Amino acid sequence: MEIHNTPHLNDEHVFGLREISERRAATISNMVDAAKKRGLDDDFAFEAVAAYGTDNGIDMRKSMADPDSFTEFADDFGTDHNREIYEMERVKQTDDELVIDFHYCPYVAAWLKQGRPVEEMPRLCDIAMAGDHALADEFPQVQFELEGTIAQGNSVCRLHFRRTGTEQPQESVSGSVDAAPTAGADSVTDPQGAGEEPA
Repeated sequence: MEIHNTPHLNDEHVFGLREISERRAATISNMVDAAKKRGLDDDFAFEAVAAYGTDNGIDMRKSMADPDSFTEFADDFGTDHNREIYEMERVKQTDDELVIDFHYCPYVAAWLKQGRPVEEMPRLCDIAMAGDHALADEFPQVQFELEGTIAQGNSVCRLHFRRTGTEQPQESVSGSVDAAPTAGADSVTDPQGAGEEPA
């Protein structure tokens, strides 16, 4: 498997933010290694990152005018500093769906710097993405799927959020549908339930 993870935003501010994410990634992988030496599995890492995601989800709900609105969730998700860190692209946004592609992953970059074999990347990514799954779980109107990742050898990580039908649809589309990059659209493979922090 070959990893495709080349940054396109070259900015000192973004570099600084990515360095923080890389340190988090290194902490996760080092803790998993330490646990393995003691004969432990990595379930603790999933639980810890998921707890972090739950806290983020609770905080996000508190910041929203209507925390049960899919439209507001879609408008808000990924609009903070993480947008530049992961080079996010809103591929699709309607009343019922939000699709975001991540064109870069600082977590994968950190694990490669550590010299980890690419075969470890999907599992480490699952751990890191436990936070995103837990965040989405705080929103009953949101169903989240991770549809391929850079850690799996794809050129993008694709996050797909769907409205579950627990709220009434809005009258207008809250965003536009952009053309997805050819490489990203072609490379995203079978949907996989896995779980950030984001990561």
